[in-house]
Amino acid sequence: MAFTTRTIENGDVKAISMLSEQLGYIATEHDTAAQILQINSSENDVAYVAMDAGRIIGWIHVFYALRIESQPFCEVGGLVVDEQYRGKGVGKILVEKAIQWSDRKNCKRLVVRSNAKRNEAHQFYIKLGFKEIKQQKVFELKNNDEIKI
Repeated sequence: MAFTTRTIENGDVKAISMLSEQLGYIATEHDTAAQILQINSSENDVAYVAMDAGRIIGWIHVFYALRIESQPFCEVGGLVVDEQYRGKGVGKILVEKAIQWSDRKNCKRLVVRSNAKRNEAHQFYIKLGFKEIKQQKVFELKNNDEIKI
């Protein structure tokens, strides 16, 4: 199969939302549209879609990350491939696009974080050559939460 890729467009909202739901991410089309708009107006973010015969079958978001304690790197913010297309090379094509963009940003590393329960995703990244370098926990404090001392 020959898949094509292109930069995400504002009109891709419905397809992106539906794909995201396949992994359990529920975002309204309104929210998805706002996120795509921000990504497309950012110099430090990019998102690509993969297509088969004009139908969006996957997407990837990559961003440039700057940290005080380490060299800049690029990170995969999200990657989703339609259930019917998994294992057919779509994810690899999207990761290759991310690597190309990372190269243009002069990043020497592409990082991806994956939920501990997504074993298939872990195997996918390892198969592509990613190395597991650490495990971590993610903590969240929402703006309206009270800080406890």
